[in-house]
Amino acid sequence: MTPQELVQEVGTLFTLPDAALRLNELMEDPRATLQEMAEVIQMDAGLATAVLRMANSAYFGLPTKVGTIPLAINLIGQRALRNLVLSVSVTRAFKGLPAELVDMQAFWENSTACGAIARVLARRARIGNADDLFLAGLLHATGRLVFYARRPVHYREILTAGVTARELAAGERRAFGFDHAELGAALLATWRLPPLLVTTVAWQLKPMQAPAFVNEVAVLHVAQDMASGCAPQLKPAQPHPEYRPAFDPAAATRLGLDPATLPDVRQEALLEAVELLEIINPRATLIY
Repeated sequence: MTPQELVQEVGTLFTLPDAALRLNELMEDPRATLQEMAEVIQMDAGLATAVLRMANSAYFGLPTKVGTIPLAINLIGQRALRNLVLSVSVTRAFKGLPAELVDMQAFWENSTACGAIARVLARRARIGNADDLFLAGLLHATGRLVFYARRPVHYREILTAGVTARELAAGERRAFGFDHAELGAALLATWRLPPLLVTTVAWQLKPMQAPAFVNEVAVLHVAQDMASGCAPQLKPAQPHPEYRPAFDPAAATRLGLDPATLPDVRQEALLEAVELLEIINPRATLIY
Protein backbone atom coordinates (compact mmCIF):
# COMPACT_ATOMS: atom_id res chain seq x y z
CA MET A 1 0.00 0.00 0.00
CA THR A 2 1.12 3.57 -0.72
CA PRO A 3 0.09 6.84 0.94
CA GLN A 4 -1.78 7.78 -2.22
CA GLU A 5 -3.80 4.55 -2.13
CA LEU A 6 -4.80 5.07 1.49
CA VAL A 7 -5.78 8.67 0.75
CA GLN A 8 -7.99 7.43 -2.09
CA GLU A 9 -9.96 5.44 0.49
CA VAL A 10 -10.99 8.69 2.20
CA GLY A 11 -11.55 10.62 -1.02
CA THR A 12 -15.20 11.34 -0.28
CA LEU A 13 -14.81 11.47 3.51
CA PHE A 14 -12.33 14.33 3.84
CA THR A 15 -13.04 17.00 1.24
CA LEU A 16 -12.64 20.74 1.22
CA PRO A 17 -15.69 22.94 0.52
CA ASP A 18 -16.12 24.29 -2.98
CA ALA A 19 -15.40 27.81 -1.76
CA ALA A 20 -11.95 26.83 -0.48
CA LEU A 21 -11.07 24.98 -3.68
CA ARG A 22 -12.30 27.83 -5.87
CA LEU A 23 -10.42 30.43 -3.83
CA ASN A 24 -7.24 28.41 -4.13
CA GLU A 25 -7.70 28.36 -7.91
CA LEU A 26 -8.23 32.12 -8.00
CA MET A 27 -5.09 32.69 -5.93
CA GLU A 28 -3.07 30.88 -8.60
CA ASP A 29 -4.65 32.93 -11.41
CA PRO A 30 -2.89 36.28 -11.98
CA ARG A 31 -6.02 37.58 -13.73
CA ALA A 32 -8.28 36.98 -10.71
CA THR A 33 -9.75 40.06 -9.06
CA LEU A 34 -10.42 40.91 -5.44
CA GLN A 35 -14.13 41.08 -6.23
CA GLU A 36 -14.12 37.50 -7.55
CA MET A 37 -12.46 36.32 -4.35
CA ALA A 38 -14.95 38.22 -2.23
CA GLU A 39 -17.87 36.66 -4.10
CA VAL A 40 -16.51 33.17 -3.44
CA ILE A 41 -16.16 33.87 0.29
CA GLN A 42 -19.61 35.41 0.54
CA MET A 43 -21.17 32.22 -0.82
CA ASP A 44 -20.16 30.44 2.41
CA ALA A 45 -21.56 32.13 5.52
CA GLY A 46 -19.19 30.31 7.87
CA LEU A 47 -16.10 31.33 5.93
CA ALA A 48 -17.34 34.91 5.58
CA THR A 49 -17.84 35.14 9.34
CA ALA A 50 -14.36 33.73 10.00
CA VAL A 51 -12.75 36.22 7.62
CA LEU A 52 -14.45 39.17 9.32
CA ARG A 53 -13.55 37.86 12.78
CA MET A 54 -9.94 37.50 11.72
CA ALA A 55 -9.79 40.97 10.17
CA ASN A 56 -11.19 42.48 13.38
CA SER A 57 -9.00 40.45 15.72
CA ALA A 58 -5.95 41.56 17.68
CA TYR A 59 -3.97 39.24 15.40
CA PHE A 60 -3.96 42.01 12.77
CA GLY A 61 -4.49 44.96 15.09
CA LEU A 62 -6.26 47.11 12.52
CA PRO A 63 -7.27 50.59 13.74
CA THR A 64 -10.83 50.48 12.34
CA LYS A 65 -13.64 47.96 12.33
CA VAL A 66 -13.90 45.91 9.13
CA GLY A 67 -17.47 45.26 7.99
CA THR A 68 -17.19 43.93 4.43
CA ILE A 69 -15.38 41.00 2.81
CA PRO A 70 -13.68 43.07 0.06
CA LEU A 71 -12.28 45.46 2.67
CA ALA A 72 -11.16 42.52 4.82
CA ILE A 73 -9.32 40.95 1.90
CA ASN A 74 -7.72 44.26 1.03
CA LEU A 75 -6.50 44.79 4.60
CA ILE A 76 -5.36 41.30 5.60
CA GLY A 77 -3.97 40.36 2.19
CA GLN A 78 -4.73 37.55 -0.22
CA ARG A 79 -2.23 35.08 1.21
CA ALA A 80 -3.56 35.51 4.74
CA LEU A 81 -7.06 35.15 3.34
CA ARG A 82 -6.28 31.84 1.63
CA ASN A 83 -4.57 30.46 4.71
CA LEU A 84 -7.49 31.45 6.91
CA VAL A 85 -10.06 29.90 4.57
CA LEU A 86 -8.06 26.69 4.29
CA SER A 87 -7.61 26.55 8.07
CA VAL A 88 -11.35 26.84 8.70
CA SER A 89 -12.14 24.41 5.89
CA VAL A 90 -9.73 21.74 7.11
CA THR A 91 -11.19 21.75 10.63
CA ARG A 92 -14.61 21.26 9.07
CA ALA A 93 -13.39 18.43 6.85
CA PHE A 94 -12.44 16.26 9.82
CA LYS A 95 -15.50 16.83 11.99
CA GLY A 96 -16.92 13.41 11.16
CA LEU A 97 -14.30 11.35 12.99
CA PRO A 98 -15.76 9.31 15.88
CA ALA A 99 -15.44 11.20 19.17
CA GLU A 100 -14.82 7.99 21.10
CA LEU A 101 -11.57 7.47 19.19
CA VAL A 102 -10.10 10.92 18.73
CA ASP A 103 -10.14 13.95 20.99
CA MET A 104 -10.45 16.46 18.15
CA GLN A 105 -10.37 19.46 20.46
CA ALA A 106 -6.99 18.37 21.78
CA PHE A 107 -5.84 17.63 18.24
CA TRP A 108 -6.68 21.11 16.95
CA GLU A 109 -5.32 22.76 20.08
CA ASN A 110 -1.99 21.09 19.44
CA SER A 111 -2.05 21.68 15.68
CA THR A 112 -2.86 25.37 16.17
CA ALA A 113 -0.04 25.67 18.70
CA CYS A 114 2.32 24.03 16.20
CA GLY A 115 1.24 26.48 13.51
CA ALA A 116 1.70 29.46 15.80
CA ILE A 117 5.15 28.26 16.85
CA ALA A 118 6.11 27.77 13.19
CA ARG A 119 4.98 31.31 12.43
CA VAL A 120 7.01 32.80 15.29
CA LEU A 121 10.09 30.77 14.35
CA ALA A 122 9.78 31.87 10.73
CA ARG A 123 9.57 35.52 11.74
CA ARG A 124 12.62 35.19 13.96
CA ALA A 125 14.55 33.40 11.22
CA ARG A 126 13.43 36.10 8.74
CA ILE A 127 11.70 33.62 6.45
CA GLY A 128 9.25 35.60 4.35
CA ASN A 129 6.29 33.19 4.21
CA ALA A 130 5.57 32.97 7.93
CA ASP A 131 1.79 32.84 7.39
CA ASP A 132 2.17 29.86 5.05
CA LEU A 133 4.16 28.10 7.74
CA PHE A 134 1.33 28.64 10.20
CA LEU A 135 -0.88 26.69 7.82
CA ALA A 136 1.80 24.00 7.42
CA GLY A 137 1.87 23.65 11.20
CA LEU A 138 -1.89 23.42 11.40
CA LEU A 139 -1.86 20.66 8.76
CA HIS A 140 1.27 18.83 9.87
CA ALA A 141 -0.52 15.92 11.60
CA THR A 142 -3.52 15.44 9.31
CA GLY A 143 -2.00 12.17 8.14
CA ARG A 144 -2.67 10.76 11.59
CA LEU A 145 -6.36 11.47 11.12
CA VAL A 146 -6.36 9.51 7.87
CA PHE A 147 -4.77 6.57 9.72
CA TYR A 148 -7.47 6.90 12.37
CA ALA A 149 -10.26 7.00 9.80
CA ARG A 150 -9.16 3.96 7.81
CA ARG A 151 -7.14 1.84 10.26
CA PRO A 152 -8.53 2.83 13.69
CA VAL A 153 -7.85 -0.36 15.67
CA HIS A 154 -4.34 -0.88 14.37
CA TYR A 155 -3.46 2.78 14.70
CA ARG A 156 -4.75 2.92 18.24
CA GLU A 157 -2.28 0.18 19.11
CA ILE A 158 0.56 2.21 17.61
CA LEU A 159 -0.41 5.33 19.58
CA THR A 160 -0.59 3.31 22.78
CA ALA A 161 2.92 1.92 22.23
CA GLY A 162 4.60 5.19 21.21
CA VAL A 163 5.67 8.10 23.37
CA THR A 164 7.50 10.63 21.20
CA ALA A 165 6.60 11.76 17.70
CA ARG A 166 9.68 9.97 16.37
CA GLU A 167 8.65 6.70 18.03
CA LEU A 168 5.12 7.03 16.69
CA ALA A 169 6.39 7.67 13.17
CA ALA A 170 8.66 4.62 13.41
CA GLY A 171 5.66 2.54 14.49
CA GLU A 172 3.67 3.87 11.54
CA ARG A 173 6.41 2.89 9.10
CA ARG A 174 6.68 -0.60 10.56
CA ALA A 175 2.92 -1.13 10.36
CA PHE A 176 2.06 0.59 7.09
CA GLY A 177 5.31 1.22 5.22
CA PHE A 178 5.01 5.01 5.52
CA ASP A 179 4.42 7.58 8.24
CA HIS A 180 1.87 10.29 8.91
CA ALA A 181 4.05 12.97 7.29
CA GLU A 182 4.03 11.18 3.93
CA LEU A 183 0.34 10.39 4.26
CA GLY A 184 -0.58 13.95 5.17
CA ALA A 185 1.38 15.28 2.19
CA ALA A 186 -0.47 12.88 -0.10
CA LEU A 187 -3.77 14.23 1.21
CA LEU A 188 -2.70 17.85 0.70
CA ALA A 189 -1.63 17.00 -2.85
CA THR A 190 -5.12 15.67 -3.64
CA TRP A 191 -6.50 19.00 -2.39
CA ARG A 192 -4.16 20.74 -4.88
CA LEU A 193 -2.53 22.82 -2.18
CA PRO A 194 0.68 24.72 -3.00
CA PRO A 195 3.97 22.74 -3.31
CA LEU A 196 5.39 24.59 -0.29
CA LEU A 197 2.75 23.06 1.99
CA VAL A 198 2.97 19.58 0.48
CA THR A 199 6.77 19.47 0.64
CA THR A 200 7.01 20.96 4.12
CA VAL A 201 4.55 18.47 5.59
CA ALA A 202 6.13 15.54 3.71
CA TRP A 203 9.66 16.16 5.02
CA GLN A 204 8.93 17.53 8.49
CA LEU A 205 10.57 14.55 10.21
CA LYS A 206 13.67 14.59 7.95
CA PRO A 207 14.35 18.29 7.43
CA MET A 208 17.90 18.09 6.19
CA GLN A 209 16.92 15.61 3.47
CA ALA A 210 14.21 17.83 1.99
CA PRO A 211 14.61 18.32 -1.78
CA ALA A 212 13.26 21.89 -1.63
CA PHE A 213 12.08 24.55 0.85
CA VAL A 214 14.70 23.37 3.34
CA ASN A 215 14.41 26.42 5.59
CA GLU A 216 10.63 26.07 5.75
CA VAL A 217 10.88 22.34 6.46
CA ALA A 218 13.38 23.07 9.23
CA VAL A 219 10.91 25.50 10.80
CA LEU A 220 8.10 22.94 10.79
CA HIS A 221 10.43 20.24 12.09
CA VAL A 222 11.35 22.34 15.13
CA ALA A 223 7.77 23.58 15.61
CA GLN A 224 6.18 20.12 15.65
CA ASP A 225 8.73 19.02 18.22
CA MET A 226 8.20 22.09 20.38
CA ALA A 227 4.44 21.65 20.24
CA SER A 228 4.87 18.11 21.58
CA GLY A 229 2.04 15.59 21.75
CA CYS A 230 1.38 15.92 18.02
CA ALA A 231 -0.64 12.71 17.88
CA PRO A 232 -4.41 12.72 18.35
CA GLN A 233 -5.21 12.03 21.97
CA LEU A 234 -6.65 8.74 23.12
CA LYS A 235 -9.63 8.96 25.42
CA PRO A 236 -9.14 9.40 28.29
CA ALA A 237 -6.39 11.79 27.25
CA GLN A 238 -2.93 10.86 28.43
CA PRO A 239 -0.79 13.58 30.06
CA HIS A 240 2.09 14.79 27.95
CA PRO A 241 5.60 14.34 29.38
CA GLU A 242 7.66 17.41 30.19
CA TYR A 243 9.03 18.87 26.98
CA ARG A 244 12.63 18.05 26.18
CA PRO A 245 13.90 19.22 22.78
CA ALA A 246 14.29 16.30 20.38
CA PHE A 247 14.58 18.13 17.08
CA ASP A 248 17.55 17.74 14.76
CA PRO A 249 20.24 20.20 15.92
CA ALA A 250 21.17 20.79 12.28
CA ALA A 251 17.72 22.25 11.65
CA ALA A 252 18.08 24.65 14.58
CA THR A 253 21.54 25.65 13.38
CA ARG A 254 20.24 26.32 9.88
CA LEU A 255 17.62 28.65 11.36
CA GLY A 256 20.10 30.35 13.69
CA LEU A 257 17.92 29.29 16.60
CA ASP A 258 19.30 29.86 20.08
CA PRO A 259 17.98 27.08 22.38
CA ALA A 260 17.82 29.61 25.22
CA THR A 261 15.04 31.44 23.37
CA LEU A 262 12.72 28.42 23.17
CA PRO A 263 10.61 29.36 26.22
CA ASP A 264 10.07 32.87 24.80
CA VAL A 265 9.12 31.45 21.39
CA ARG A 266 6.62 29.09 22.96
CA GLN A 267 5.03 31.77 25.12
CA GLU A 268 4.72 34.23 22.24
CA ALA A 269 3.22 31.53 20.02
CA LEU A 270 0.68 30.30 22.54
CA LEU A 271 -0.65 33.81 23.07
CA GLU A 272 -1.32 33.94 19.32
CA ALA A 273 -2.72 30.39 19.27
CA VAL A 274 -5.46 31.22 21.76
CA GLU A 275 -7.04 33.80 19.48
CA LEU A 276 -6.38 31.87 16.27
CA LEU A 277 -8.04 28.73 17.60
CA GLU A 278 -11.17 30.68 18.53
CA ILE A 279 -11.40 31.87 14.93
CA ILE A 280 -10.51 28.60 13.20
CA ASN A 281 -12.41 26.27 15.52
CA PRO A 282 -14.78 28.42 17.61
CA ARG A 283 -16.07 25.62 19.84
CA ALA A 284 -12.60 24.79 21.11
CA THR A 285 -10.75 26.42 23.97
CA LEU A 286 -6.97 26.44 24.30
CA ILE A 287 -5.77 26.17 27.89
CA TYR A 288 -2.15 26.09 29.04
